[in-house]
Amino acid sequence: MTICTSVKVRDGLVLGTDSMTQIWGQDDQGNRFPVKNYANARKLFQIGKLPIGVMTHGLGNIGPRSVYGFLRDFSLRYTEESNISEIDVESVARELYKFIAQAYDEQFGDGPKALLGFFIAGYSSDTSFPEEWEFQLPHDQEIRQVRPITQFGASWRGIVPPFTRLYQGYDPRIMEELKKLNVSEEVINVLSKYVSPIVYDGMPVQDAVNFAVFILQTTIGVATFEIGTPSCGGPLQIATILPEKGFCWVKEPILAVVV
Repeated sequence: MTICTSVKVRDGLVLGTDSMTQIWGQDDQGNRFPVKNYANARKLFQIGKLPIGVMTHGLGNIGPRSVYGFLRDFSLRYTEESNISEIDVESVARELYKFIAQAYDEQFGDGPKALLGFFIAGYSSDTSFPEEWEFQLPHDQEIRQVRPITQFGASWRGIVPPFTRLYQGYDPRIMEELKKLNVSEEVINVLSKYVSPIVYDGMPVQDAVNFAVFILQTTIGVATFEIGTPSCGGPLQIATILPEKGFCWVKEPILAVVV
Protein backbone atom coordinates (compact mmCIF):
# COMPACT_ATOMS: atom_id res chain seq x y z
CA MET A 1 0.00 0.00 0.00
CA THR A 2 0.98 3.65 0.09
CA ILE A 3 0.57 7.01 1.69
CA CYS A 4 0.72 9.90 -0.76
CA THR A 5 -0.23 13.52 -0.23
CA SER A 6 -0.77 16.77 -2.07
CA VAL A 7 -0.65 20.17 -0.35
CA LYS A 8 -1.91 23.01 -2.53
CA VAL A 9 -1.23 26.64 -1.57
CA ARG A 10 -1.33 29.96 -3.43
CA ASP A 11 2.29 29.90 -4.59
CA GLY A 12 2.70 26.25 -5.50
CA LEU A 13 2.03 22.61 -4.92
CA VAL A 14 3.81 19.94 -2.87
CA LEU A 15 3.56 16.23 -3.69
CA GLY A 16 4.92 13.51 -1.43
CA THR A 17 4.85 9.73 -1.02
CA ASP A 18 6.44 6.94 0.96
CA SER A 19 8.52 4.25 -0.79
CA MET A 20 7.27 0.88 0.48
CA THR A 21 5.87 -1.83 -1.75
CA GLN A 22 4.48 -5.21 -0.75
CA ILE A 23 4.78 -8.49 -2.64
CA TRP A 24 1.74 -10.70 -2.16
CA GLY A 25 1.27 -14.45 -2.49
CA GLN A 26 -1.86 -16.58 -2.77
CA ASP A 27 -2.65 -19.93 -1.18
CA ASP A 28 -4.63 -22.84 -2.67
CA GLN A 29 -7.89 -21.35 -1.40
CA GLY A 30 -7.25 -18.05 -3.14
CA ASN A 31 -6.43 -16.13 0.02
CA ARG A 32 -3.77 -13.46 -0.47
CA PHE A 33 -0.98 -12.89 2.04
CA PRO A 34 2.10 -10.62 2.20
CA VAL A 35 5.35 -12.32 1.22
CA LYS A 36 7.89 -9.48 1.24
CA ASN A 37 8.18 -5.74 1.77
CA TYR A 38 10.62 -3.58 -0.19
CA ALA A 39 11.33 -0.02 0.92
CA ASN A 40 12.49 1.73 -2.26
CA ALA A 41 9.64 1.71 -4.77
CA ARG A 42 9.08 4.72 -7.05
CA LYS A 43 5.68 6.32 -6.49
CA LEU A 44 6.19 9.97 -7.48
CA PHE A 45 6.99 10.95 -11.06
CA GLN A 46 7.34 13.95 -13.32
CA ILE A 47 5.52 13.69 -16.64
CA GLY A 48 8.21 14.30 -19.25
CA LYS A 49 9.38 17.90 -18.99
CA LEU A 50 5.99 19.23 -17.95
CA PRO A 51 5.20 21.08 -14.70
CA ILE A 52 3.05 18.08 -13.81
CA GLY A 53 3.60 15.33 -11.26
CA VAL A 54 1.90 11.97 -10.75
CA MET A 55 1.60 9.91 -7.58
CA THR A 56 0.43 6.29 -7.51
CA HIS A 57 -1.08 4.18 -4.77
CA GLY A 58 -2.42 0.66 -4.51
CA LEU A 59 -1.21 -1.88 -7.04
CA GLY A 60 2.50 -1.64 -7.85
CA ASN A 61 2.43 -3.49 -11.17
CA ILE A 62 0.12 -4.43 -14.01
CA GLY A 63 1.00 -7.97 -14.99
CA PRO A 64 4.78 -8.33 -15.31
CA ARG A 65 5.40 -4.59 -15.69
CA SER A 66 5.73 -2.05 -12.88
CA VAL A 67 3.61 1.08 -12.76
CA TYR A 68 6.91 2.96 -13.03
CA GLY A 69 7.50 1.28 -16.40
CA PHE A 70 4.12 2.35 -17.71
CA LEU A 71 4.61 5.94 -16.55
CA ARG A 72 8.06 6.02 -18.12
CA ASP A 73 6.55 5.03 -21.47
CA PHE A 74 3.72 7.55 -21.11
CA SER A 75 6.16 10.35 -20.25
CA LEU A 76 8.02 9.88 -23.55
CA ARG A 77 5.15 11.74 -25.22
CA TYR A 78 6.14 14.89 -23.33
CA THR A 79 9.94 14.88 -23.37
CA GLU A 80 10.52 16.88 -26.56
CA GLU A 81 9.83 20.59 -26.10
CA SER A 82 8.96 20.85 -29.78
CA ASN A 83 5.97 18.57 -29.11
CA ILE A 84 4.75 20.69 -26.19
CA SER A 85 2.77 23.82 -26.99
CA GLU A 86 -0.12 24.42 -24.63
CA ILE A 87 0.06 22.52 -21.34
CA ASP A 88 -3.27 21.32 -19.98
CA VAL A 89 -3.28 19.21 -16.81
CA GLU A 90 -6.78 17.89 -17.40
CA SER A 91 -5.88 16.67 -20.90
CA VAL A 92 -2.73 14.95 -19.63
CA ALA A 93 -4.72 13.28 -16.85
CA ARG A 94 -7.34 12.13 -19.35
CA GLU A 95 -4.69 10.69 -21.67
CA LEU A 96 -3.03 8.91 -18.75
CA TYR A 97 -6.37 7.41 -17.74
CA LYS A 98 -6.90 5.96 -21.23
CA PHE A 99 -3.31 4.68 -21.37
CA ILE A 100 -3.45 2.95 -17.97
CA ALA A 101 -7.06 1.74 -18.18
CA GLN A 102 -6.34 -0.11 -21.42
CA ALA A 103 -3.42 -2.03 -19.90
CA TYR A 104 -5.40 -2.61 -16.68
CA ASP A 105 -8.43 -4.02 -18.49
CA GLU A 106 -6.26 -6.25 -20.70
CA GLN A 107 -4.57 -7.68 -17.63
CA PHE A 108 -7.58 -8.27 -15.36
CA GLY A 109 -10.45 -8.70 -17.80
CA ASP A 110 -13.57 -9.88 -15.95
CA GLY A 111 -11.58 -11.39 -13.06
CA PRO A 112 -10.85 -10.00 -9.59
CA LYS A 113 -9.34 -6.52 -9.72
CA ALA A 114 -6.95 -4.78 -7.35
CA LEU A 115 -7.09 -1.04 -6.59
CA LEU A 116 -4.77 1.19 -8.61
CA GLY A 117 -4.95 4.94 -8.05
CA PHE A 118 -3.33 7.92 -9.79
CA PHE A 119 -3.15 11.51 -8.55
CA ILE A 120 -2.13 14.00 -11.27
CA ALA A 121 -1.34 17.62 -10.41
CA GLY A 122 0.46 20.64 -11.81
CA TYR A 123 0.15 23.81 -13.84
CA SER A 124 -1.64 24.39 -17.14
CA SER A 125 -0.38 27.11 -19.48
CA ASP A 126 -3.26 29.49 -18.82
CA THR A 127 -3.71 29.12 -15.05
CA SER A 128 -2.24 30.90 -12.03
CA PHE A 129 -2.95 28.07 -9.60
CA PRO A 130 -2.19 24.34 -9.81
CA GLU A 131 -4.83 21.78 -10.74
CA GLU A 132 -5.38 18.36 -9.15
CA TRP A 133 -7.05 15.39 -10.88
CA GLU A 134 -7.29 11.73 -9.98
CA PHE A 135 -8.74 8.35 -10.88
CA GLN A 136 -8.92 4.99 -9.16
CA LEU A 137 -9.31 1.73 -11.02
CA PRO A 138 -11.50 -0.25 -11.21
CA HIS A 139 -14.01 2.23 -9.69
CA ASP A 140 -13.67 5.29 -11.94
CA GLN A 141 -14.78 5.45 -15.55
CA GLU A 142 -13.19 8.87 -16.02
CA ILE A 143 -10.94 11.34 -14.21
CA ARG A 144 -12.20 13.47 -11.30
CA GLN A 145 -11.14 16.94 -10.19
CA VAL A 146 -9.96 16.89 -6.59
CA ARG A 147 -10.94 20.49 -5.75
CA PRO A 148 -11.78 23.70 -7.65
CA ILE A 149 -8.71 25.45 -9.05
CA THR A 150 -9.13 28.49 -6.76
CA GLN A 151 -9.51 26.33 -3.64
CA PHE A 152 -6.49 25.36 -1.51
CA GLY A 153 -6.01 22.42 0.82
CA ALA A 154 -4.43 19.04 1.45
CA SER A 155 -5.31 15.57 0.22
CA TRP A 156 -3.94 12.17 1.16
CA ARG A 157 -4.56 8.82 -0.48
CA GLY A 158 -3.73 5.18 0.17
CA ILE A 159 -3.55 4.49 3.91
CA VAL A 160 -5.86 7.31 4.95
CA PRO A 161 -7.18 6.44 8.47
CA PRO A 162 -4.12 7.38 10.61
CA PHE A 163 -3.83 11.00 9.53
CA THR A 164 -7.57 11.42 9.06
CA ARG A 165 -8.05 10.52 12.72
CA LEU A 166 -5.71 13.31 13.70
CA TYR A 167 -6.95 15.87 11.17
CA GLN A 168 -10.70 15.29 11.43
CA GLY A 169 -10.79 14.09 15.02
CA TYR A 170 -12.31 10.68 14.24
CA ASP A 171 -11.61 7.52 12.27
CA PRO A 172 -13.34 7.79 8.85
CA ARG A 173 -14.65 4.23 9.22
CA ILE A 174 -16.82 5.36 12.13
CA MET A 175 -19.19 7.10 9.69
CA GLU A 176 -20.21 3.84 8.04
CA GLU A 177 -20.68 2.13 11.39
CA LEU A 178 -22.90 4.94 12.64
CA LYS A 179 -25.02 4.82 9.50
CA LYS A 180 -25.47 1.06 9.91
CA LEU A 181 -26.77 1.73 13.41
CA ASN A 182 -29.24 4.29 11.99
CA VAL A 183 -27.71 7.13 13.98
CA SER A 184 -29.31 10.43 12.96
CA GLU A 185 -27.57 12.78 10.54
CA GLU A 186 -27.65 15.50 13.20
CA VAL A 187 -25.49 13.37 15.49
CA ILE A 188 -23.15 12.32 12.69
CA ASN A 189 -22.68 15.94 11.61
CA VAL A 190 -21.37 16.83 15.07
CA LEU A 191 -18.13 15.05 14.15
CA SER A 192 -17.43 17.52 11.35
CA LYS A 193 -17.07 20.36 13.87
CA TYR A 194 -13.69 19.09 15.05
CA VAL A 195 -11.65 19.25 11.84
CA SER A 196 -8.22 20.82 12.48
CA PRO A 197 -8.41 24.56 11.58
CA ILE A 198 -5.48 24.80 9.17
CA VAL A 199 -5.13 27.85 6.90
CA TYR A 200 -3.87 26.90 3.44
CA ASP A 201 -4.63 30.24 1.79
CA GLY A 202 -1.40 32.11 2.50
CA MET A 203 0.66 29.14 3.69
CA PRO A 204 4.25 29.49 2.32
CA VAL A 205 5.55 26.69 0.12
CA GLN A 206 8.17 25.67 2.69
CA ASP A 207 5.44 25.21 5.29
CA ALA A 208 3.47 23.19 2.73
CA VAL A 209 6.53 20.94 2.36
CA ASN A 210 6.69 20.56 6.15
CA PHE A 211 2.99 19.75 6.34
CA ALA A 212 3.30 17.12 3.59
CA VAL A 213 6.14 15.50 5.51
CA PHE A 214 4.01 15.60 8.67
CA ILE A 215 1.18 13.73 6.91
CA LEU A 216 3.56 11.09 5.58
CA GLN A 217 5.48 10.57 8.80
CA THR A 218 2.31 10.39 10.92
CA THR A 219 0.96 7.61 8.72
CA ILE A 220 4.27 5.77 8.54
CA GLY A 221 4.62 5.97 12.33
CA VAL A 222 1.25 4.27 12.88
CA ALA A 223 1.98 1.64 10.21
CA THR A 224 5.34 0.89 11.80
CA PHE A 225 3.97 0.09 15.24
CA GLU A 226 0.49 -1.33 14.72
CA ILE A 227 0.03 -5.11 14.46
CA GLY A 228 0.73 -6.67 11.08
CA THR A 229 3.01 -6.10 8.13
CA PRO A 230 3.78 -2.37 7.69
CA SER A 231 1.55 -0.92 4.99
CA CYS A 232 3.84 2.03 4.23
CA GLY A 233 7.34 3.23 5.04
CA GLY A 234 10.79 3.72 3.58
CA PRO A 235 12.43 6.96 2.40
CA LEU A 236 10.14 9.88 1.55
CA GLN A 237 9.77 11.19 -1.99
CA ILE A 238 8.95 14.92 -2.07
CA ALA A 239 8.65 17.39 -4.94
CA THR A 240 7.35 20.91 -5.43
CA ILE A 241 5.69 22.28 -8.55
CA LEU A 242 6.09 26.04 -8.81
CA PRO A 243 4.89 28.40 -11.56
CA GLU A 244 8.38 29.86 -12.08
CA LYS A 245 10.40 26.62 -11.80
CA GLY A 246 8.09 23.77 -12.71
CA PHE A 247 8.68 20.34 -11.18
CA CYS A 248 11.54 20.35 -8.64
CA TRP A 249 12.68 17.51 -6.42
CA VAL A 250 13.02 18.25 -2.71
CA LYS A 251 13.84 14.64 -1.84
CA GLU A 252 14.47 12.54 -4.92
CA PRO A 253 14.75 8.74 -4.88
CA ILE A 254 18.23 7.96 -6.22
CA LEU A 255 20.23 4.77 -6.58
CA ALA A 256 23.12 4.46 -4.16
CA VAL A 257 25.25 1.88 -2.38
CA VAL A 258 23.87 1.43 1.12
CA VAL A 259 26.25 -0.25 3.58
